[in-house]
Amino acid sequence: MPNRANYAAVDLGSNSFHLLIARLEHGELRVLDRVREMVRLAAGVDRDGQLDPVVSDRALSCLQRFQQLLRRVPAENIRAVATQSFRKLRHPGEFIHQVEKTLGCEVEIIGGREEARLVYQGVNAHRPPSNEKTLVIDIGGGSTELVIGQADCIRHAESLQYGCVVVTRDYFGNGKLNRKRWLKAITSARGDLQETAHTFLKTGYADVIGASGSIRAILNICQQMHWCEQAITRNAIDRLITHMITIGDIDRLDIPGLSPRRRPVIAGGVAILAALFTALDINEMQVSQAALREGLLDDMLVRMHDSDPRQITIDAFALRYQIDTEQAMRVMQTCDQLAAATAKHWPLNNTQRNLLKWSANIHETGLTIAHSQYQKHSGYLLEASDMPGFSQLEQRFMAVLARHHRRTIPEEWHDGLPPRSHQSAAWCLALFRLAIILHRDRSNAAKHPEITGLNATNLCLKYDEQWSHEHPLTMHDLHIEQNMWQQLGLALRLPA
Repeated sequence: MPNRANYAAVDLGSNSFHLLIARLEHGELRVLDRVREMVRLAAGVDRDGQLDPVVSDRALSCLQRFQQLLRRVPAENIRAVATQSFRKLRHPGEFIHQVEKTLGCEVEIIGGREEARLVYQGVNAHRPPSNEKTLVIDIGGGSTELVIGQADCIRHAESLQYGCVVVTRDYFGNGKLNRKRWLKAITSARGDLQETAHTFLKTGYADVIGASGSIRAILNICQQMHWCEQAITRNAIDRLITHMITIGDIDRLDIPGLSPRRRPVIAGGVAILAALFTALDINEMQVSQAALREGLLDDMLVRMHDSDPRQITIDAFALRYQIDTEQAMRVMQTCDQLAAATAKHWPLNNTQRNLLKWSANIHETGLTIAHSQYQKHSGYLLEASDMPGFSQLEQRFMAVLARHHRRTIPEEWHDGLPPRSHQSAAWCLALFRLAIILHRDRSNAAKHPEITGLNATNLCLKYDEQWSHEHPLTMHDLHIEQNMWQQLGLALRLPA
C-alpha cells in the first residue's frame, strides 16, 4: 500500500523538469529521492505559442519516468506546477491533459509572482534563520524570478519574461559567442530590468542568494577555474564572459565544471546574471541548493498546519476592497453548510470547498468599482489580480463563481475552466447562488429551508408555509433560480 506520509513536488520548468519525493517525519519533510531531466520546453514554444511535437514527446517521456516513482505517493499528497513555457502556450488545454494523464495528478499553471514566492519559500526554509532583507534570484529556462523577503514575509516579487533558454536562442542562436552578441544580450536584459531595479534598490537588501541550475552551474565553473570561492562575484562573471568570448562557440565550451547538458543554454544564463549584477548593484551572490520544488514541499507542510498562505491573501483582499465582513461570513458559513449537506452526491474535495468558501468571502469586491453588474467586476478582479498562493486555475475557478453568483447564467459560463473542473464548478456555483439568495436581506436568519432530496443533478428544498409568507423576495428569487440551474445541468426542486 502507498505510504500516506510520502509527499511529492513536481516542477515542470522551462528548461528542466524536477521531481522531489519526501517523507513526513517528526513534523518535517525529509527528501527520499529527486530526479531532474533537461527537457528544454522553452526551446519548443514558438512566438505564436505553438509547441513543437518533438519537444512535447520528450516532455511526456520524461513524465512517464517520473510516474514510476509517483505511484507510491497518494494523489492528494502530490503537487505539480508548470511555469513560464506553459504560460506562453496559446492552447495549453490539450497538452496539460496529456501531462496530467501521464503523471496521474492535476497540474497547476502558476503565475510568475507565485513562482517567485515559492522559490523564496524553498530557499528560506533551507537556510539558517535570518531577519535581514534578502534578495533571491532564480534564472529559469523561460523566465527569471526576483524576490525580496524578510524572514517569512515577501516584500517584493517580480517575474521577468526571459530565461537562459530564451536568451541563448535569441542572441546566441547560431552558437557564436562574440563580444557584440554579449553586449546586445546584456543590454537588452538591463533594459527590461530598469523599473524592477529601481523598486528593488529602493527597498534594499543585505543578502543576495541565487537559486537555479544556471546559477549553480556558473558557481561551479568559477570555482573550478579558481575565480571565486564560496560565492559568485562580479569579477568572476566578467572573467567567465571573457573566457567564453575567447572560445567563441557554444559547441566548443569545454570548460571545467560545465556539464554537457548545461552547455547549450549556459550563455543565456551568464548574460542574464551579468545584467542582474549590474542593474541591482550586486557584488557577491551566495548560492542555494533549494529552489521551487523545495518551496512546493514546504508550502504543502505549511498548509497542513492550518496556516495556508491563500487565506492570508483572501484576508488582505477583503481588507483592500472593504468587504462587508458580516455578510461575507453569513454567505461563507451557509456555503460550507450546504457543501457538507450535499457531500454524498455532490462530492467536492477540500480544495474545491476552500475555493467556494474563499469566493464567498470576497464575492462583493466589485462593489468598490460600481454597483451595477458588480459581479462582473468581482470576477475580473479575482482573475486578473496578483494573488499569492493561488494557481491560475484556482483564480479562474473563483472568478467564475464570483462573476456568475447573481443574475443570469450564460451558456458559456465555464469558459476558461478545463473540462475536468466543469462538474465541480457547477455544484459550487449552484450552492453559492443558493446561499446568496438565502441571505438577500443581509440578516442573520434563524431558519433556512432544508434539503430533503438530493442526487447528482437534483436538489430538493423544504420549507413551511409561514416561512414562505415571511420571505416573499426570497421565494421570488428561488423560483427564478429554478430556471438558472438548468444552465448548470442541475435542477432545483421546490415544494408545490
